[in-house]
Amino acid sequence: MGKSQLAFALGGSRPWFYWPVFEGDSCQSLYGNFSSISKAFSEVTNKDDPMKELDEDILDSSSYFYDTASLWTFGFIRALLQFSSKEQNQQGQMIRFHTKTSLYVKKCNRETVVAFREKMMEDGKVLPFFVLDEMTLDTHIDRGEKSLAAFQRNVFGVCGLVVVVMGSDTNITNLISQPRLGSYSGKHAWMTVMYRFPPYQPIPFADADKETAWNRLQAKYSVLKSIVANSRGRFDRYFADSAVQYAIENSANGIELCDLLDVAFDHVSSETQSNNSFMGKQEGRDAQLMAISYANVCTGGISPRPYKKRKVASDMGAHCMHLHFANLVDPQETEVDVIGNRLYVDSESWEPLCCFPDIEEDLLLYLAILGGKTYSGYYDRHLSIDYSTSAIFSMYLRGQSFTTGGNTDAISNDYKTYENMVAHMIFCASRRNGVQGIPFDEFFAGLLSECQDEKIRPVTMTIGNTKQTIVASDLLDKYDDLAALSHSKIPFLAPPNAEWPRCILDTRAEGCNFGHLVRAKNAERCDIYVRNMEDPTGPPLFFCECKYWNDNVDSDAMETIIDGLEKVWKKKWAILLVFCLKLESFETEWDHKQVGCVKVNCRSGRVDWVVQPAEEEDRKKLVIVMVTGPLTVGVLSKTY
Repeated sequence: MGKSQLAFALGGSRPWFYWPVFEGDSCQSLYGNFSSISKAFSEVTNKDDPMKELDEDILDSSSYFYDTASLWTFGFIRALLQFSSKEQNQQGQMIRFHTKTSLYVKKCNRETVVAFREKMMEDGKVLPFFVLDEMTLDTHIDRGEKSLAAFQRNVFGVCGLVVVVMGSDTNITNLISQPRLGSYSGKHAWMTVMYRFPPYQPIPFADADKETAWNRLQAKYSVLKSIVANSRGRFDRYFADSAVQYAIENSANGIELCDLLDVAFDHVSSETQSNNSFMGKQEGRDAQLMAISYANVCTGGISPRPYKKRKVASDMGAHCMHLHFANLVDPQETEVDVIGNRLYVDSESWEPLCCFPDIEEDLLLYLAILGGKTYSGYYDRHLSIDYSTSAIFSMYLRGQSFTTGGNTDAISNDYKTYENMVAHMIFCASRRNGVQGIPFDEFFAGLLSECQDEKIRPVTMTIGNTKQTIVASDLLDKYDDLAALSHSKIPFLAPPNAEWPRCILDTRAEGCNFGHLVRAKNAERCDIYVRNMEDPTGPPLFFCECKYWNDNVDSDAMETIIDGLEKVWKKKWAILLVFCLKLESFETEWDHKQVGCVKVNCRSGRVDWVVQPAEEEDRKKLVIVMVTGPLTVGVLSKTY
C-alpha cells in the first residue's frame, strides 16, 4: 500500500533514482513530475528492442546476451552513475533533475558499466540504487511485454546494481527463464518481496494558505490526523485536498465534522475511481465484494496463515491487488529463491497471494472506497451505474471464478453466500446518509433498493392490494418496545465483523455515528445483528436471520427461529428481520402470542400482515419477513 510514497519516504545513506516505467491515462498525476527520465528510459530500451531477442535470453540474466551485447540502456545507466557521482548527489535522498539536464549517452557493454561502478567504489563514492515504479505486463503482452519488463529489470542486476521493482501486477514476480537443457538448476536467491511500504509521510501543501488551513483542521479535529496516519498515501492526499478546500469554502459559515468527512470521503472515492476504474471490470467488482466481506484480511498486524495451509485462489488474489487495493500476504522482507524455473520460500513453492489490510491499517479504504453518503458501495462512477447488492452477487455467481478464506466467526464461511449478501445490503444501506447515521425509515427504504435485480431504485411500500403507502416505522406502530427504534439512527457501519478504532468512534461527540455490523457465531442463534453504539452493553438494534432454502419458509421454521432467539437473547430482542426466498402460508397456530409477523416483498414493496396480536398490550416483539426472491444469475449479461 502506498508504493509510490516510498519514493519520498525512504531514508538512509544511499541516493536513489526513481521513475515510473509505465505511464498511462490511469496513472497518478504525480508521475508527470518524472516524465522526462521515464521517457528517456523508454527511448533507450526501445532502441535496444529486446523483444526481437529470444525470450530465454532476455529472461535469463546469466545469458550470453547480457555478457556481449552493446546496449543503449547500458549507456543510459552509466550516464546516471556518472551524474550520481557528483558531490551534490551523494546524499541519502532521491536524485531529482530540477532543471533541464543533458546526459551523454553512448552505447556500451556491461563491462563498461561494471568498470565505472568499481571506479566509483574505489573513489569512496556511494552507489545509487534504482526504483522502477508501475512495472506491469498488462499492456500488449502479446507483443513481448514479458521480455521488455525482464530486460528493464535485468540490465541493472547484471551490472551489480540494486533495483527495486514496484507495481501491482503480480506477473512481474515470475519473469523467470526455463532452465536450459543440461544447465545447473540449483537454488539461488531471486528477490526480496515487501508486502507493504513505510507509513504515509505528510507532504506540505505548496499553497501556504492551504497548509495553514490543514494544520488548523488537524488541531481542531484530531481524527483527521489519525485518518491520514493510518491510510495509504494516495487516499491521504485526496482526503487532505478535499478537507482543506471544504474548510476554506465554508469557514464563514462554520465547519461541521460530519459534512467535512462526507465531502472528503466522496472526493477520495471519485478520484480513486477516476484513476482506477475497478467497478468497470468484473474482476474489480468481485474485489470490491471481497473487500466489503472483510473475509480475507490481515488482522492484528499478523498476516493470514502461511500460503501452503491456505485455500486462496491465486487469480482472485492477483486481481484484488492489480485492480483493487489488496496487499501481498507475505510478511515483510520475504526472501524468494529460484529452483529450476519455480519460485520458493523456505523450500515451499511460492506464488503471489493477496489479502486486504486490516481496517486500522487503511482507514480510508473502509471509510471512503466502500461507499458513502452520495454513492453506493457498488457505484460505478465512470458509467454512472448504481449497482444493487443483489445485482453484484448475481454477476459474481454467474462467473463463480473465485473462492476465498472464510470468516470463522460466521455461520457460513463462504463470502458469496446469501447470508453475506444480506450483510452487504445492510452495510450499503447504512451509509446512505453519511457519517451521521441514517434514520430507520430511510435505512429500511435503502435496504429494499439493494434487493433490486439490476440497479438501485426507490421502492414504495404499500399495504396489501391497497394503494396505501407506508414507511417502515408504521410497521412498528403500537409496539411500545420498538418506539425507540422508529426514532433512532442506524450508524455508518464498518464491514461485517470489522471494528472501527477508538479515534473513529470518539467522533460521536462531534455528531458522527459510526457502528459495527456483526455476522454472528453459531451460539448466538442468529446470523447478523447491528450493535447499539449508544448503549454498547444493551441489546443490538435489530437481528437478522437468513434462509436461502429451496423449500419455502413456513410457520414451523419461524417458530424454530424465534425459539432459538428467545433461548439466547431472552428479553433482549424486540425486532427480527428474516430474509428468505419465499414465505409459506401459516397452517399451524402461532404460539408466540406477543410476537407479530409481517411480510415485505422486497422487490415490489407490498406489505402483508401475517400475524398481528389483537390487543395492543400484547404487541411486544415483531418479526419482519423480507422476501427477496432468488438471485437472478446473469441478469446483466446482455448489457454489461
